[in-house]
Amino acid sequence: MSFDTTKTSLKDLLSYIEAGKIQLPDFQRDYVWNEDDVRSLLASIAKGFPVGALLTLDRGGSVEFKPRGIEGTSVEGVEPETLLLDGQQRMTSLFKTVLSKQPARVRTPKASLVDRFFYIDIEMALDVHANFEDAIQTVPADRIAKTSFGKVGDLDLSTVEQEYQRLMFPLNQALEPTTWIFGCVGYWNTAGHDRMADLLQFQDAVLKRIQNYQMPVIRLSKDNSREAVCTVFEKVNVGGKKLDAFELVTAIYAASGFDLREDWAGTKGVHGRLGRLRAKQPPKGVFSDLASTDFLQACTILHTREKRLAAEADGKTGKELPPINCSREALLALPKDAYVRHAPFIEAGFSEAARFLNEQKILWGRDLPYPTQLVAMAAFFALLPKASRNAATSGKLERWYWSGVLGEFYGSATETKIARDVPDLLAWMNGGPIPRTMADTFFQVDRLDTLRMRLSAAYKGFHALLMRSGCRDFLTGKGVEVMTVYSDALDIHHIFPRKWCEANGIKPGIYNSIINKTALSADTNRIIGGDAPSIYLAKIEAKLAKSDSAAAPGAMLDDILRSHLIDPELLRADDFAGFYAARKSALASLAGGAQGKDVIQEALAEGAVADEDVTMDEEESMDDAA
Repeated sequence: MSFDTTKTSLKDLLSYIEAGKIQLPDFQRDYVWNEDDVRSLLASIAKGFPVGALLTLDRGGSVEFKPRGIEGTSVEGVEPETLLLDGQQRMTSLFKTVLSKQPARVRTPKASLVDRFFYIDIEMALDVHANFEDAIQTVPADRIAKTSFGKVGDLDLSTVEQEYQRLMFPLNQALEPTTWIFGCVGYWNTAGHDRMADLLQFQDAVLKRIQNYQMPVIRLSKDNSREAVCTVFEKVNVGGKKLDAFELVTAIYAASGFDLREDWAGTKGVHGRLGRLRAKQPPKGVFSDLASTDFLQACTILHTREKRLAAEADGKTGKELPPINCSREALLALPKDAYVRHAPFIEAGFSEAARFLNEQKILWGRDLPYPTQLVAMAAFFALLPKASRNAATSGKLERWYWSGVLGEFYGSATETKIARDVPDLLAWMNGGPIPRTMADTFFQVDRLDTLRMRLSAAYKGFHALLMRSGCRDFLTGKGVEVMTVYSDALDIHHIFPRKWCEANGIKPGIYNSIINKTALSADTNRIIGGDAPSIYLAKIEAKLAKSDSAAAPGAMLDDILRSHLIDPELLRADDFAGFYAARKSALASLAGGAQGKDVIQEALAEGAVADEDVTMDEEESMDDAA
């Protein structure tokens, strides 16, 4: 980090702002201070108290933000020398009240915008027993204070003579007060009173402090990296508008005339990239929570890979090769030209990734196990030649995907894993070794005992795998996938109801496991209630028999139960232990088949994370999935 600290007079800082030498980055939030904020600042300055350092950035380096003048200035077309990263509210307040001859537009305590001139009551300012902030008073743009009924109050400063008569000094003359002071002295001399001593005391005790006030300034040199500048800005701007990496990149691109936000989010009448992606999916589909930074990350993977390949072509090896990565630093360093070049391919890559997820029966954003894994898939599809998109490639990608989901691999260090998986996948498709994601992950059978919450990635994964294998509702016989698509009310329900489990001494840590849960319709749930399986299955069979007398309801229901990997015999016998062991084994086989490898049979490793055992309603509603 390259910076220096210095002090600059308030007078010089305000003149630089007026001339446009100091401006703001365009992404800075608007001026929001109210009258009380400004009054407090002015009192501190007039008393010579510290009000905090300013943070500035020299222009001309690797970080080039689009500039805009501080509110109240007229500097359009002027190229600034310095950008004010921190201190906008303070310097705008001081410019409007101390230098500008126009009324300051500020907010009232109730947030209404008003135009105000600021004055110092000279007599009160010189009273050592008075609160100095009370000496700073405001009047409307016409300089006439009015009552709440619109009548003229007792403070009319609409002429300079009335300012003299009330000894109310206009703050916007504080830097050049001589004319006003001599005018005031002359006014009182004519009236037969000598105010010279009071005015000289006011000038020495108050105005000279304002005129000579020195502001500490931390100046970042233009040699600093984007990451360094943006990190520092975020640290000092905690009380202001929170900016993520996308907002910072947007500000950087704006300097060259490219509107990244519009490219991503579109306009009122035209879709941007996000809108086009969502238009290809149902509402609340897999892109419902897609973030702008996700898209940038995928573009950054392509850009850093491109740089690495160029370095390899130049004969560089080992540590000389730049890494493929999508870290925040790399994202902030993504050039505009690289974004423009890669964005269409990444957009297409996300569309392909969505198709892949839909084929895996992951249809809705809330059911997406790891949104970050979607970034890796988008970058992979953006780079995968169309000629390589075949059944063999799809099969490999499925094994990689389910290894990541069921191995709960993408829960941490996601940037590193995305950056590693994309080149690993491409190499594997061309005959290289399997990706480390697959080599490093296994599904442990006993993890099924501790999967209890549908927010966990593996839990969502098993729900999708059951849909992929064709599970159907107990009562309607409809495929759960179809019911999901058509917004039928679905619930995650206990197969052995909670009421029955508790009556039979089965602990919540066991009966709340995914082994004892599946997706069923609300109508089915109502029939199940809290009854033993043998009882509710008989009720369902009776309903099935009424709806289709030609069918064999028992055999039909058994087939439906098997679609959920439930052993019908054990369920009909109310054999919880047998059911639990059999379904656990079946779900483990489902996981192994999806990953294309054996599952681990050993007990859950010490220190492994399990879902919390929580008290929950018997049904977990899925109505908002569609």
